[in-house]
Amino acid sequence: MYFNRELRICLDPGHGGSDNGATWGCVEEDDINLSVGFYLQYELQLAGFQNIEMTRVKDVHVALQRRVEIASCYDADLFISIHCDSFHNKKVHGQAAWVSNTASGNSFLIAGAINKEFAKRFPEHKKRGIHHADFTVLRQYRPSVLVECEFLSNPDTRKFLKEPENQRGIALCIKNAVTWYAERQ
Repeated sequence: MYFNRELRICLDPGHGGSDNGATWGCVEEDDINLSVGFYLQYELQLAGFQNIEMTRVKDVHVALQRRVEIASCYDADLFISIHCDSFHNKKVHGQAAWVSNTASGNSFLIAGAINKEFAKRFPEHKKRGIHHADFTVLRQYRPSVLVECEFLSNPDTRKFLKEPENQRGIALCIKNAVTWYAERQ
């Protein structure tokens, strides 16, 4: 099967440094995002993708606009931001993908493919679909998606997110979606 191995991918493990994102007990979103980012980078490399850049590779703060600049300097063809969700109601759960309010069709393609992969691998998790937002990291000319892996505020899904095999499973879902997308480029 042919796919565009030259596709330039920018991975953005959300938050970092003094910005931990959602924190529940000793579980911090930025740590999970970085772990999923490393698994995703590894899985993409195993699949043959050669051009992968990460906005951060350690627990440091990177400003939102700087993340967009990194993708631009890298001349990325695709931008994927990795996050975990949180809500005041601790029973809420689910996985989702976000695209810009002005997103291109390709952003919707990759977001839909990610949701489909989540549904296959994690059928017991609620699929919250594709949402629109004016997030800074999504305001780009390239296809961009922000992935919400699950809710840290829910004790059950927080336990799920802490497990390395589930972090890798999330990364595999995203890798499969990227491969599907690359076959169409």
